[in-house]
Amino acid sequence: MDASGLDELLRADGPSRGHATVRIGELPGGSAIDVPATVIRGAAPGSTVWIMATRDGDEVHATLVAMALQRRLDPADVTGTVVVMPIGNVPGFGVLSREHPLAPTYLEHQMDDRYFDLISERGGSFIDLHSAGVPSDTVDWTLAVQGDETGTAMGRAYGSPFLYEHRMGDPDTDPGLLDGALYVRLSRAGVPAILIEAGGGLPPSQATVERATNGVWNVLRLLGSVRGLVADTPDPRMIHGFKIVTPDHGGLFIDGVAVGAEVSRGDVLARIIDPFGEVVEELRAPVGGVVLTIPVNPAVGTGTWAYEIGW
Repeated sequence: MDASGLDELLRADGPSRGHATVRIGELPGGSAIDVPATVIRGAAPGSTVWIMATRDGDEVHATLVAMALQRRLDPADVTGTVVVMPIGNVPGFGVLSREHPLAPTYLEHQMDDRYFDLISERGGSFIDLHSAGVPSDTVDWTLAVQGDETGTAMGRAYGSPFLYEHRMGDPDTDPGLLDGALYVRLSRAGVPAILIEAGGGLPPSQATVERATNGVWNVLRLLGSVRGLVADTPDPRMIHGFKIVTPDHGGLFIDGVAVGAEVSRGDVLARIIDPFGEVVEELRAPVGGVVLTIPVNPAVGTGTWAYEIGW
């Protein structure tokens, strides 16, 4: 990993704004995987806040939020340093996919390892911007780590209606899904962190982008990175666990529930019809709670990540 250009900007006297790339790998033909980063240094010293978007390459909403923040941040009004990386998964973003066909394993494991080293060695706080990507939509919700008091305060300042505090080895969700997630690893290494889920599908919702941008701005106020009083936010509904619901049959979804719907255990989330128009499955809720994520693409295959329910 080559972060020399980034480190040079981190050492610069403020107030200043500079652009760099961080080389975190190569594709098979030798072309570099260079991640763009903007470093905004304030006039007054302070801690560093890292904002990364689109760790999963199809999450366009997240990139738009990061770019809006990048434009809005004025070095004259910043305390400390804010680093914005609007496209964390450059190869995936190029094909609007969570992985690149030429580097799927790298994007699953080694990329996070390199980001972990980059941020944990330099310290600060971490805001991980996500969305449901191209094929799905999601409610506005935030994830922190249990025991990370600053992270939980960041999540509350962001102001989404739902907040989940991850517990390592949590039996109420798939431990493999989040135990090794970048924001969790950084939080456990002493870097307060949150993960934000904001919207999904195409075309991107401008209202969602504006809402998320304002929410992150309030987090930056909390962390002392930008001026202004921290705006009051409503107490979120705490999510204690969540389940991913996948179908056993392929086909097309019909009669699906809406994102944010309240469901009871056993309720039908959607029906699946085969190419002949016959119902081959009723996808039912394994638990009662709120529907966090829904598919917006009706085409579904066996085992497709479809619905997500939090309770």
